[in-house]
Parts: sequence; structure tokens; C-alpha cells
Amino acid sequence: MDKGIDQARAVFYDFFAGLFLGDLLRGRKELIKTQLDSLGTAPLDEDVEKSFAILNFEIKADGGFEKLVDEFDNLFCIPATGDVVLPYISHFKQGCLNGDILVDIRQTIKELPIRANGDIFKETEDNFGFLFLVMRYCIEEKKFQSIEKEIFKLYILPFVKQFIDEIDSNPKANLYKDIAVILDSFIDFEQGYIK
Repeated sequence: MDKGIDQARAVFYDFFAGLFLGDLLRGRKELIKTQLDSLGTAPLDEDVEKSFAILNFEIKADGGFEKLVDEFDNLFCIPATGDVVLPYISHFKQGCLNGDILVDIRQTIKELPIRANGDIFKETEDNFGFLFLVMRYCIEEKKFQSIEKEIFKLYILPFVKQFIDEIDSNPKANLYKDIAVILDSFIDFEQGYIK
């Protein structure tokens, strides 16, 4: 695998992990701005370029990051009313939370030192944000390629497009629609890159 491409992939996965794990998001204001600048310089396609430009403008505006955090809460946390997007693979595979696939994921990552419910965040291992963080770790460590491939092919790829579609069709999504465009394009790239 190409070292430069893998570095960019790790940054993308970290970017998405920070956007889909609320506990991480709240402490990443400056990091997300830096990642937007960095990743936006070499967009994967024209739609992604537009989405990066919109996010850069919106998040750097006064109160923009706070709007992103509010949108995260409204979109992904259990609201009093309206539709919520559940970022859990169990939801997409089995229509429930903490399904059997969570046990499978825990088995897959048992060799890794990364665990959910730690000090950094409290999500389960079938959360997309958590899996993006695991992918970043595997890429950076360069010694878990088989686990990296398994996580992508068995857990992320079969369900992430449904997740993207739910974000895109949710009336509460605004900035996250542009994030979904970027994620969709990145997943298409990953599908061709991870063999």
C-alpha cells in the first residue's frame, strides 16, 4: 500500500470519527478546521470539493462549529420529536441496537488495544464513528491489515450507504448532508483501494 495514500486515509478516518462520535466532536473545534483545510486541498471529486467549501465556510463562521455540534445532537441523539439517524451497524443489519453483529465486531477487534466505553467516548463498537477510529488506528500501526480489511468489508461497506442515505434524507440534516457527500465519495475510493 502507498504510504502517502495511507496517511491521507488515516486523516479521513479520523475526520469522520470526530464527526460521528459526539464525545470527540465537542473537543475538536480546531482540529476539524485544520482537517477541513487539509482534506479540502485534494478533493476526491467535484461534489466533494463543493461540500468541503461549504463546510469550511460554515464552520469557520461565528458560531459555525456550535451549529455543527447542535446539528449532531439533533440528528444523532435521541430527540423528543422527529426522526433520528442511528449510527449503529446493529440498527442497519438487525433493526435494533446492540445486536448480534456487535459481538462479531468485538471478536474481530479483540487483538487491538482500542476499546469502547473508555475515557474518550462511550459508544459501542458497532458505532460507525468507533469503527472509523479503529480503521485509522489499523492504518497508522501498519500491522493489522487483515483486521482493517475485515472491518471495512464486513462491517462498514455493507451498511454505510444506508447510513449515508438516512443522513441525506433527514430534514434535520444540513452540514451533515455535505459530510455525507464526502463520506460517500471516500467509501467509493476505499472500496477500490482495499483489496
